[in-house]
Amino acid sequence: VLAPFEVNEELDESGDDIRGSEKPHLAVVGRPNVGKSTLINRLLGADRMVTSSQPGTTRDSVLVPCERGDRKFVLVDTAGIRRRARVNDTIEKFSIVQSLKAIENSGVVILLIDAREGLTEQDLSLIGLIIERGRALTIGVNKWDGIATSHRRQVEAEVDRKLVFAGFARVNYISALHGSGIDSVINAALT
Repeated sequence: VLAPFEVNEELDESGDDIRGSEKPHLAVVGRPNVGKSTLINRLLGADRMVTSSQPGTTRDSVLVPCERGDRKFVLVDTAGIRRRARVNDTIEKFSIVQSLKAIENSGVVILLIDAREGLTEQDLSLIGLIIERGRALTIGVNKWDGIATSHRRQVEAEVDRKLVFAGFARVNYISALHGSGIDSVINAALT
């Protein structure tokens, strides 16, 4: 079981000192409502990020300095990234730009996928973008606890088949809400 991270209060909560920090940044990205903020809350052991079933709750990238053992790093919560054709709102466009900047500014990206929906074209596009940018990649298939065993086998087969081009990325099947598997996803990101 994962112990909550220590939040390093020495750094400015506004993010000014964090952005210039040499500590590694771990961006948590994915489509809207895949559980990015829930995962960060679970990792922190506190409800620091606002979560909602409504898409668009996270609008700006939020940086949280953390420590785990002797490792110091910054977790970056990002807004959900939808396909460009579905984005009409100016604020959402800005949020997506901020999420893409978070990928650029991070050494490691944790991409969350919704197990109920499987691996979508948007997920594959994000993985391609992360690889193109030369970032380390760890994949979390979230909401794993909410699907039937037969559907799990289908999702695992789909992930194996569609992610041949990203075979180096560790795939972790997790539940951010209940905490199962999150230890493996953060360990993969930190190694």
